[in-house]
Amino acid sequence: MRFFALLNFQHVAALIIIGIIFLILFTVGLGLIPMSGSRSKAFHVKAVQSFADGIQKGNGPFPLIIALLIAGTILWAVFYILYYGFSEVLL
Repeated sequence: MRFFALLNFQHVAALIIIGIIFLILFTVGLGLIPMSGSRSKAFHVKAVQSFADGIQKGNGPFPLIIALLIAGTILWAVFYILYYGFSEVLL
């Protein structure tokens, strides 16, 4: 039971702010650090396969921001499981 109704609002506001911060960092990460390799290699990727509507597939480097997001998600999941496992909380 919550003793203060304002606490619910504060939690929602904090979650919204965290979401906005994530969106800003993700956008900046995709815009400024587009690839994990060198920039000259990243921007000179040749198309290997062409699809309809001008979509092309190439063998380029993997974007660094996506690699960091995947690694962070995996680490969060592992530590989340370990935290609740060691704290013996019944879910």
